[in-house]
Formats: sequence, structure tokens, C-alpha cells
Amino acid sequence: MNKQMENNAMNEVFQDEISLTDIVQKLWSRRGLLIVLPVLFLLLAVFLLLFIKVSTSSPTVFFVQLQGIDKSAYPNGTTFSPQDLLIPEVLARAAAQLDLSVDDKFRNSLHVEYGVPTTAGIQKKYEARLSAKGLSATDIERINKEYLEELQSVSERGLRITIDHNDLGLLPEQGAILASALPRAWADIFTQKYRVLVDTSLDNAAIVNSKVNFDDTSDILTARNTLNRVKRGLVVINNDNRLKALVGKSGLNSADLQSELQRFNEIYFRTIFSGFFGNPDHTAASFLVETQLQIDEISRNIEEIDLSIKDIRSFRTEASDQQAAPGTGETVQLGDNTIRQIIDLSNKASLSDYLQKILLERRELASRRAALQTEIARSKVNNIGVLDDPKFLTQAVAEFSTLVQEYSTLLDAARQSSRQNYGDFFKPLSAPGVNEARLPPKALLILALSLILGIFCAMALALVLPVRPLNKTNDTGSDQNYPQQ
Repeated sequence: MNKQMENNAMNEVFQDEISLTDIVQKLWSRRGLLIVLPVLFLLLAVFLLLFIKVSTSSPTVFFVQLQGIDKSAYPNGTTFSPQDLLIPEVLARAAAQLDLSVDDKFRNSLHVEYGVPTTAGIQKKYEARLSAKGLSATDIERINKEYLEELQSVSERGLRITIDHNDLGLLPEQGAILASALPRAWADIFTQKYRVLVDTSLDNAAIVNSKVNFDDTSDILTARNTLNRVKRGLVVINNDNRLKALVGKSGLNSADLQSELQRFNEIYFRTIFSGFFGNPDHTAASFLVETQLQIDEISRNIEEIDLSIKDIRSFRTEASDQQAAPGTGETVQLGDNTIRQIIDLSNKASLSDYLQKILLERRELASRRAALQTEIARSKVNNIGVLDDPKFLTQAVAEFSTLVQEYSTLLDAARQSSRQNYGDFFKPLSAPGVNEARLPPKALLILALSLILGIFCAMALALVLPVRPLNKTNDTGSDQNYPQQ
């Protein structure tokens, strides 16, 4: 009796189980559904992608390569940003190509960012490296770091200009014109107005007034300021290997003009400068007072620096005494106050750099004070008779005018040379155009996922739906329906 009950229980378990053969039979009986439903899902995905493509406007894209801009800086050291192409002056000049007005809608339709077309190839290269087997966490981190560094380095060599011409109501051809005009306007404005091609040190070396007659104090002080600017400009040009070989209108380079400037100072200007203090007017007296005040201010600054140097030396001496161990030759002894000693050593190292910096600053201040003191001493020299010699003054005016004009031509040559060395700031990598891709990005992945989803849904329905009965004929020739087990 018990054995029969066990056999019945086993039979019930076997009847409740679904065999693999039954699953295959069910799927085969619904093979039409397994074909139609995935195809239907695939068609729906294609329709959705086409709808997205039609409803989404494709902007005008223009890639340019940057020239003369290294590490996000112009040749003169000024910081460069892609947003420089979107300043009002650049937008106004670019919009003038199509007679457009610059408003919020226009500004929001233009985007400029770092980017070049080769970034996709870099990404694929590093994806292949990361797919290698046996990579450790350190290897993965190193590869990712190299990828970011190379991507940043390559991306900063070019710009991606995107213009939503549809939003502006423009044709694709007009969007291409606007995309080409934008970097051209940026290059023209920044090279002509902001002088980013020439060293910023030359910004304060241009000559405003080149004609003086040395008739009064104001002329003499104006000439003094002009000669100081010429001196600074010649030093900058002579220290630049790309510019030091340039010559001016008369064939003189920066070294020649430095020699001429020194000769003019020794023969003419120092004599004239000291002469006008013989019978000083209000301007001369004010100049002497102002110069003396500058000397006093520089002296106070030097005294503050000297106090700082004294404090630093005192601190370093105390730190050295605390670190020295009695009776030994060790310079540092680590004990209970180890952290404090390490902090003292760190402060000592940082103070060494600071000390070197303020010593250089003190030297510059002392040099400037000495130059001002020399001018004060020169004003006490009695050269009154020089100002009464018309021939001497006429010759000085002619020499001064020639020197300044030659310097001006040399300065213009330096700026033109910088422009020729770098050319334009950009070089087109391709013609501006609209992305005419028939399907949106990752369309193939979407189609594959839709096909897989259709197959899974079809298999689920095939297993859930009841099995259709099969018609079988008995021996008497009558038809009877036998449900399939």
C-alpha cells in the first residue's frame, strides 16, 4: 500500500514538470508569432528613429585647427578661451555678413567649444586597450589617465563651432557662411585691436607723441617719458630671438637703436634735462617734489622688506636650534615632537623660496631708487646756458624726431613679423556643413535591442498562450479531438 502511494506521488511530480520537449513544441507551434513579432518591433524602432531624425534639426558644424595658441594662451601670454569667439564685437562683425541683428536668440544659437574630429579615433584606441585581458586596477587607472591627457591635448588644438541655423531661420548655405565668418572676425579683432600676437611688454612701449621742441618744462618731461618707453621697448625686442634681427626704416636693429638712444641721452637730453632746473617753474618744482616723494616711498618699502628678511632669518635660526640634538652632530632628531619638527622643516623650505623672491624685489626697488636719486642729482647741475643755444636745441629736436621715428618703424615691423609668423589663429579642418546622417547616433544599437526585445516578447507569448488542439482520425474513420499533452 505504501509503495503504491509513493509511485502515485512520483507520477504527480513528473506530470507537474515541464519538459524541454514540450517547450520546443510550444515554440514550434507558434513559429509564426516568433517571426512576425520581432519584425514588428524592428519596424517600430525604424519608424521611431526616422521620426526623431525628422523632428530634430541638424545644426551647422565647423571644425577649425588653432594656430599660435599653446596651452590655452595667445602668443603674448594672454589666456585664450573658446568664448572669445562669442564676445559682442566678434558676433557683430560675423552677423554683418548676413545683415543679422545680435540678440539673445542669435547668441543662444551659437556654441563654441574645444574639439576636433579625431577624438572619436582616440576613444576607440583606448577602448581597445581597456578590452585587453589580465589588466589590473593600476593598469586601468593608468590607461584612463593617459586617455584623458591625450584627449585634452588633442582637443585643445581645435574648436568645434556649432550654429543652429534652423532656429535662426537660415538656410544651410547661410549657416555655413556664418560659421566661416565667426573665426575670421575673431582673428581680425584680436590681432588688430587687442594685439595678442606681440609680447604684452610692448603694450607700454608705443609712442604717442613724437614731436617736441624742448621749449618748456612740459616738452622736456614728455621727451623723458618717451625715451623711457623707447628704452623698455628696445629691451623687449632685443631679448626676443624672433625679433632682434628686424630692422627699421633706416636699417637699424634693436641693438643699433639702443646705442643711438644712449648717445642721444649723453649728448643732448641729459644736458637739456639738467638745464631747465636752473630757473625752475612750477612744473619743474613739482617734478622735483614728486620724485623725492617716490624716493621716500621706495625707501619705506625697502625698510619693510628688510624687517621681513630679519624675521625670516630669526625664525630659521630658532628652528635650527630646536632641531639640533645636544652633544651630537645630527641636524634633526625625531622625538616626541616629531610632527612639530616636520612642520618647522616644511616652513623653512617654503620660507627659502619666499626669501629669494623678496630679495629680488628689494634689488629692483633699490635700482629704481638709485635711478631717481641720479635724476635729482642731475637737476642740480648748472646747464642754464644750453637752453639759450638755438642751434643746440634745433639739433636735439631733429635727433629726437629721427630716433623716435626709427623706433616706431621697428615696432611696427615687430608686430607685422609676429602676425606673419603665426598667420591666422585658425585653419579650417573641413568645410562647414550639416550632419546628414540618416539615423541618429547609436541607431544600430537601438535596432538590435528592439529585435532582441521582440524575440523575448514573442517567446513569452508563445509559452503563455494555450496550445491549439490537433485533429486526429480514429480507426472507424470519424474525427475526434485529442488534446496534446
